[in-house]
Amino acid sequence: MIPKPTNRTRRIGVRVQEAVFDRIRQCAANHGKTASEWCSERLSEIARGVPSVFEQALMAEIAATQNITITLLYEMAEGRKLSRERVQEILDSAHAAKYGDADERLKHALADMPETASVGSRARR
Repeated sequence: MIPKPTNRTRRIGVRVQEAVFDRIRQCAANHGKTASEWCSERLSEIARGVPSVFEQALMAEIAATQNITITLLYEMAEGRKLSRERVQEILDSAHAAKYGDADERLKHALADMPETASVGSRARR
Protein backbone atom coordinates (compact mmCIF):
# COMPACT_ATOMS: atom_id res chain seq x y z
CA MET A 1 0.00 0.00 0.00
CA ILE A 2 1.22 3.48 -0.87
CA PRO A 3 1.63 5.78 2.15
CA LYS A 4 -0.69 8.77 2.11
CA PRO A 5 0.91 12.22 1.95
CA THR A 6 1.07 13.88 5.35
CA ASN A 7 1.04 17.48 4.13
CA ARG A 8 -2.68 17.40 3.43
CA THR A 9 -4.46 18.72 6.46
CA ARG A 10 -7.86 19.90 5.17
CA ARG A 11 -10.81 17.85 3.97
CA ILE A 12 -13.49 18.77 1.44
CA GLY A 13 -16.69 16.77 1.09
CA VAL A 14 -19.07 17.03 -1.85
CA ARG A 15 -22.16 15.22 -3.01
CA VAL A 16 -22.62 14.29 -6.66
CA GLN A 17 -25.18 12.39 -8.70
CA GLU A 18 -24.61 8.67 -9.18
CA ALA A 19 -23.75 9.09 -12.87
CA VAL A 20 -21.14 11.74 -12.03
CA PHE A 21 -19.66 9.54 -9.31
CA ASP A 22 -19.41 6.63 -11.75
CA ARG A 23 -17.61 8.87 -14.25
CA ILE A 24 -15.21 10.10 -11.54
CA ARG A 25 -14.44 6.52 -10.52
CA GLN A 26 -13.81 5.58 -14.15
CA CYS A 27 -11.49 8.57 -14.70
CA ALA A 28 -9.63 7.70 -11.51
CA ALA A 29 -9.30 4.05 -12.50
CA ASN A 30 -7.98 5.09 -15.91
CA HIS A 31 -5.18 6.93 -14.07
CA GLY A 32 -4.56 4.14 -11.53
CA LYS A 33 -5.91 6.21 -8.64
CA THR A 34 -8.76 6.12 -6.19
CA ALA A 35 -11.63 8.54 -6.75
CA SER A 36 -10.45 10.54 -3.74
CA GLU A 37 -6.86 10.81 -5.01
CA TRP A 38 -7.99 11.73 -8.53
CA CYS A 39 -10.39 14.40 -7.26
CA SER A 40 -7.73 15.82 -4.95
CA GLU A 41 -5.26 16.14 -7.83
CA ARG A 42 -7.82 17.76 -10.15
CA LEU A 43 -8.91 20.25 -7.45
CA SER A 44 -5.29 21.10 -6.66
CA GLU A 45 -4.58 21.71 -10.36
CA ILE A 46 -7.60 24.00 -10.66
CA ALA A 47 -6.60 25.92 -7.53
CA ARG A 48 -3.05 26.36 -8.90
CA GLY A 49 -4.40 27.57 -12.26
CA VAL A 50 -3.11 24.61 -14.27
CA PRO A 51 -4.86 24.68 -17.67
CA SER A 52 -7.09 21.73 -18.43
CA VAL A 53 -6.49 19.48 -21.44
CA PHE A 54 -9.42 21.21 -23.15
CA GLU A 55 -7.95 24.65 -22.49
CA GLN A 56 -4.57 23.52 -23.81
CA ALA A 57 -6.14 22.07 -26.97
CA LEU A 58 -8.26 25.16 -27.54
CA MET A 59 -5.26 27.46 -27.10
CA ALA A 60 -3.25 25.27 -29.50
CA GLU A 61 -5.91 25.68 -32.19
CA ILE A 62 -6.07 29.43 -31.60
CA ALA A 63 -2.26 29.65 -31.82
CA ALA A 64 -2.21 27.67 -35.08
CA THR A 65 -4.98 29.79 -36.59
CA GLN A 66 -3.19 32.98 -35.58
CA ASN A 67 0.13 31.76 -37.03
CA ILE A 68 -1.53 30.72 -40.28
CA THR A 69 -3.36 34.03 -40.64
CA ILE A 70 -0.32 36.18 -39.88
CA THR A 71 1.93 34.19 -42.20
CA LEU A 72 -0.58 34.24 -45.07
CA LEU A 73 -1.16 37.99 -44.66
CA TYR A 74 2.58 38.63 -44.55
CA GLU A 75 3.19 36.58 -47.69
CA MET A 76 0.39 38.42 -49.51
CA ALA A 77 1.61 41.84 -48.34
CA GLU A 78 5.07 40.97 -49.69
CA GLY A 79 3.47 40.20 -53.05
CA ARG A 80 4.45 36.54 -52.98
CA LYS A 81 2.50 34.01 -54.98
CA LEU A 82 0.83 31.45 -52.74
CA SER A 83 1.00 28.05 -54.38
CA ARG A 84 -0.82 25.06 -52.93
CA GLU A 85 2.51 23.70 -51.78
CA ARG A 86 3.42 26.94 -49.99
CA VAL A 87 0.02 27.12 -48.27
CA GLN A 88 0.43 23.49 -47.18
CA GLU A 89 3.90 24.31 -45.79
CA ILE A 90 2.40 27.19 -43.79
CA LEU A 91 -0.36 24.94 -42.44
CA ASP A 92 2.04 22.13 -41.56
CA SER A 93 4.42 24.53 -39.82
CA ALA A 94 1.64 26.11 -37.77
CA HIS A 95 0.20 22.76 -36.72
CA ALA A 96 3.64 21.38 -35.82
CA ALA A 97 4.27 24.34 -33.51
CA LYS A 98 0.79 24.84 -32.08
CA TYR A 99 1.18 22.98 -28.76
CA GLY A 100 4.53 24.61 -28.00
CA ASP A 101 3.09 28.02 -28.89
CA ALA A 102 0.00 27.34 -26.76
CA ASP A 103 2.14 26.31 -23.77
CA GLU A 104 4.12 29.54 -24.05
CA ARG A 105 0.97 31.66 -24.26
CA LEU A 106 -0.62 29.89 -21.30
CA LYS A 107 2.55 30.26 -19.21
CA HIS A 108 2.67 33.99 -19.95
CA ALA A 109 -1.03 34.38 -19.20
CA LEU A 110 -0.71 32.57 -15.87
CA ALA A 111 2.43 34.52 -14.94
CA ASP A 112 0.64 37.81 -15.62
CA MET A 113 -2.35 36.91 -13.44
CA PRO A 114 -2.37 37.86 -9.77
CA GLU A 115 -2.53 34.74 -7.59
CA THR A 116 -6.03 35.50 -6.31
CA ALA A 117 -7.36 36.28 -9.79
CA SER A 118 -6.11 32.96 -11.13
CA VAL A 119 -7.92 30.96 -8.48
CA GLY A 120 -11.01 33.15 -8.35
CA SER A 121 -11.65 33.30 -12.07
CA ARG A 122 -11.52 29.52 -12.41
CA ALA A 123 -13.65 28.98 -9.32
CA ARG A 124 -16.58 30.87 -10.81
CA ARG A 125 -16.99 28.40 -13.69
